[in-house]
Amino acid sequence: MGSGNYTAWKTYWANLEIKTADLQLLANHLFEKEEPLNIDGLLQVLIDNRLKEREAERKSKLEAIGEIYLPANAYELGAKVRFPELDWMQGTVISNRPGENIAIGEFTVTEVEFEDGNRQFFATNLSDHALNTKVYKNQDDVPEDSREINNLFAPALKNKLRKALQKQSELVRIAETWFPRSLLIDISKGHLNLAEAILDAHEGGPLGIEPLMKELELIPEPQTKELLEFSLNYALQEDPRFDEVGTTGEIAWFLKRLEPESVLEPPIYIRSNTLAPLADELDEDDFKLLYDLDDELSFTNDEIDEVDRVNSITFTLTYPHWRSGSIPVTPNTNRVLPSALESENVKISFVDQQSEQTISAWLVRSHNYVVGLKEWFDAQNLIPGSNIEISTTKHPGTLLISAEKKRSNKEWIKTVLVGADGGLVFALLRQPIYAGFNERMAIAITDPEGVDKIWKDRAGRSVPLKSDVFRMMNELSKLNSQHHVHFIDLYAAVNVIRRTPPMELLEALSTNPEIVHVGDHYYHLADQGKE
Repeated sequence: MGSGNYTAWKTYWANLEIKTADLQLLANHLFEKEEPLNIDGLLQVLIDNRLKEREAERKSKLEAIGEIYLPANAYELGAKVRFPELDWMQGTVISNRPGENIAIGEFTVTEVEFEDGNRQFFATNLSDHALNTKVYKNQDDVPEDSREINNLFAPALKNKLRKALQKQSELVRIAETWFPRSLLIDISKGHLNLAEAILDAHEGGPLGIEPLMKELELIPEPQTKELLEFSLNYALQEDPRFDEVGTTGEIAWFLKRLEPESVLEPPIYIRSNTLAPLADELDEDDFKLLYDLDDELSFTNDEIDEVDRVNSITFTLTYPHWRSGSIPVTPNTNRVLPSALESENVKISFVDQQSEQTISAWLVRSHNYVVGLKEWFDAQNLIPGSNIEISTTKHPGTLLISAEKKRSNKEWIKTVLVGADGGLVFALLRQPIYAGFNERMAIAITDPEGVDKIWKDRAGRSVPLKSDVFRMMNELSKLNSQHHVHFIDLYAAVNVIRRTPPMELLEALSTNPEIVHVGDHYYHLADQGKE
């Protein structure tokens, strides 16, 4: 088997298109089995069927092309024969005559004419020959088996299959499981109304499908349990009153109207209408600086999702997330956060590593944040700039959380004061510190309600970023004799009064001639540089 044939085999599966016939095959399979099947099972059915088709094609080609030459065989005149030892050349038998060789006994001399006109003689009807025991494969044959196909191509094939299934209407889906619409068990409006009342009694949920079925008194026969679960899940999914909030592999239901306001609508402090992904033209140093700031507005959903899992991560709180009681969903934090195939809102829990207190939280994937940690932040005496560690547990929906350890003492850090005119003043003051922190991003907030008022007052106005940058640079430059302001200090400060991603801030700095970059990510105002 040549390497070219193996490449062709890989190309076939890499470029596979899901056809109407494939979808019909899967629909027929589900009709026959009368059981829902997940995407992995459907893909396996598809692969197995395609392998059968390819094997039938190979056999058909082999029959059309001719037999493989073996000395033990006999060949009639006109037979087409291929010769593996001659680079699989093909020829036609044009004569047979008895062979004469006392040493090897009786045999036949078969004359073969090849496609180029060349003629050669071969021994046939010869039972004792080494070539008779040699196993040949058709040069087009490749060791195709479903395990290797799955190992190499499963993610891409499943993605193609999902998209194809979503475009048809005969099969319906719950998470990653599919079933024919026409075979669903009817779930009445009365059952759905009762489900609402049950979830209401459970403070909205979440409630898994089995306990919900039990309270609905839907007791299936063993052979129909899976189908009834699927049918109820589908009915709940299609009803806007219910929200599926389970992690991958788990289905759990919640009443939409009882979800926290911070889940249904992002808090004002982290709200943003636009992303500001890191630009391709950034040099390596700038890219690392902005990437390490761990801002959810710096990344596309694909960049956030395509990460490797780890056991624990550490991130730094910014003011918007500190005030919202939230954490960002970024390529860093998403390495420990649970996945969810379809759910936009996922109900999760954090467990304080020291007190073992359980904190109820929500993962809001549509806006890339986790909310529900405000009380825990306050209990830990955290400030913007505090470092937090999150670790996984055996259950994907439960995470361990802890503040970076630091002995309680006082530190000189940037402190925000709200002036009588409603403006912000920055000063270096000694503040009690209860957790490890990022020195550049640490900011003590003495009057959170005063800062809240600034956000509310600005909510209906469009304040140019340039004016806020100048204001923050003026304040921060007073804190050192060189009047230089580091990019990270500025990013942390600007986000005290407006939600600003790093890339947007960098562009504002680099396009403003009144702001000078003096190296190592330090900036100063041009007029200050002349002093």
